[in-house]
Amino acid sequence: MNRLPFSLIALLIALAAVSGCGESSAPVENVAKAAAFHCPMHPTYTSDRPGDCPICGMSLVRITGGGESKSAANIPGRVAIVLAPEKRQLIGLTLSTVEKRPLIGSIRSPGVVTHDETRYARIAPRFGGWVKSLQVNFTGQAVQAGEPLFTVYSPELFTAETDYLLALRNLQHSTNSAAAQKESARHLQNTARRKLTLLEVGDNEIKELEERGRAVDELQVRAPMSGHVITKAAVQGQAFEPGEMLYEIADLSHLWIQASVHEADLPLITLGQKATVTFPALGGRAFESSVSFISPHLDPQTRRGQVRLELANAKHELRPEMWATVEFELRTDDVIVIPASAVIDTGTRWVAFVNGEMNHLEPREVKIGQRTDEYFEVLEGIREGEKVVTRALFLVDSESQLKAAISAMSTTPEHQH
Repeated sequence: MNRLPFSLIALLIALAAVSGCGESSAPVENVAKAAAFHCPMHPTYTSDRPGDCPICGMSLVRITGGGESKSAANIPGRVAIVLAPEKRQLIGLTLSTVEKRPLIGSIRSPGVVTHDETRYARIAPRFGGWVKSLQVNFTGQAVQAGEPLFTVYSPELFTAETDYLLALRNLQHSTNSAAAQKESARHLQNTARRKLTLLEVGDNEIKELEERGRAVDELQVRAPMSGHVITKAAVQGQAFEPGEMLYEIADLSHLWIQASVHEADLPLITLGQKATVTFPALGGRAFESSVSFISPHLDPQTRRGQVRLELANAKHELRPEMWATVEFELRTDDVIVIPASAVIDTGTRWVAFVNGEMNHLEPREVKIGQRTDEYFEVLEGIREGEKVVTRALFLVDSESQLKAAISAMSTTPEHQH
């Protein structure tokens, strides 16, 4: 029986061991070569060790996972750039730290003075007739509640007064009658009085009618409230139909301010919010007020909504239709804010440049919340403590777009890795 030499068997065992070691070490080598760096201008190029990009010569930066901010590769048309310290100084580049702080500011909107609709009366008799005489003769005249406005003659009213007097006498004569007859007389008297009340004859006029004991051919119409006459349609001798408007009276001791607020600012306005109302016609005098109503509708032409404020006007210094400027106070709790000079509105997104690793200026897309003239609230895109470009921002943005355009033109298929 042939046997293999011992030396040959040992050689075969050694080869098998080497082969097994080679297979098991391959994954280790692949892991060691995993990409850890990339080019800021060409994010598709990656490397397992630091160095320079073969496309543009920029220093590679370490790839970091996670985070709240978006990388430069996610903003079309912009790339991260590197500016030497002397160049930063030359263009006056300034960085500011993103921090938490209360957002304090204001919203300025035009306003106009209007009548208080809850203090407005229209005199339109519920009966037809003729105007016999006027006690209030012109528009703008001040009147007090209960003051005579005009007298009228109305056949319908004369008949109603006569019916009431007959029912009243019938009730008085039924004192010794049976209970049923007395109750019927009382019902007729109440019905006749109710008819006069529905025709807006006041209690004082009804009392005078009872004392007088006879109907008269005219009725005195009085002011239902104190204020100023803003409309006068009554003329002596004029005939009028039931419901026809003869006078309008408004109380000017309390007025409304209707502020016109842009639709983008309306979500920042709340009921009870403090505001300052300034009147240029009064030498810039300011009045304190607060928001009492926010209209649920927008003007389709101006894209603005109406916000109402109220002002006392005891001295009648304010007049309807006066122009005003309304400044609403804005104040929030501590939020992450960014200077307004650090943000570029591209039309489709908000972009800021963050000072990243190795002094790379990285473009970031940010989501903006509330805004004031100086600061914007940051909802997403930038973390507290990061530094953003606040001065020479447009020069940095132009450089970023230029390098992105050059990179797009110079990149060829063989450069893609």
